[in-house]
Amino acid sequence: MASMEPLPRFLASLGKSELKPGGSYGTQALIRLLDLRGGQHCLIVGPSSAPTALYVSMTTQATTEALVRTEAEKVTENDPGLKRRSTARVGQAEALPFADAHFDVAIIEATLAEMPAQQRAAALKEVARVLKPGGRIGVHELCWRQPPTPERNVALQAAWGGDVYPQVVSGWWEALESAGFSDIANEVAVMTLLSRKGMATDESEQANEVFHNAFEKPEALARFTAAYREFCDYKRYYGVILATGTKPKR
Repeated sequence: MASMEPLPRFLASLGKSELKPGGSYGTQALIRLLDLRGGQHCLIVGPSSAPTALYVSMTTQATTEALVRTEAEKVTENDPGLKRRSTARVGQAEALPFADAHFDVAIIEATLAEMPAQQRAAALKEVARVLKPGGRIGVHELCWRQPPTPERNVALQAAWGGDVYPQVVSGWWEALESAGFSDIANEVAVMTLLSRKGMATDESEQANEVFHNAFEKPEALARFTAAYREFCDYKRYYGVILATGTKPKR
């Protein structure tokens, strides 16, 4: 399994565009929980961060900057006004290419759960660094609804095709508090990455093509089916945390 590409990358190869565990609902919920609005400057980190940043700017009138891994992940926007409000920079979450106290808000999605503890801590401290005092963080990540059995943990790694490190809710709280955030609050939502309802909501007409591509080759079908069964048959273990916190003003 170690040689397999991670599950989100596999799903992207099938044509899936929404690669966050809580899908578009998770992003929309964070916008609501953070009370994101015009006049604020927001960092976006996660898969498809550039399109997400455009969406956030369009729906909230906030200015956004997306963290992307390569120049190719940047998107071109024809609307001059929106183009001014939403930009992208190449970099890594644990070494953000932004000045101290640069943002009012940061949205981190489907990123921290794929980092081992030390790297995750470094990334969260970097987010704290680039937020203004009183700035807010919103996290949208895979979580354990209940402590996993050893069998479930092994099954998750196999379904994911590599290392992934979801935390129980208290573990995510501890990670945010250790990075210096306070006033932590959270909601736990349903994981929609592979559910039928989530696929229809996030991919719309493209969902049929994703399923078609999954069924086209035996090896793709086997992997898709195995992951689908793991997350659906054991959904009492898998969830999505939507957590917020504040950088102290002192």
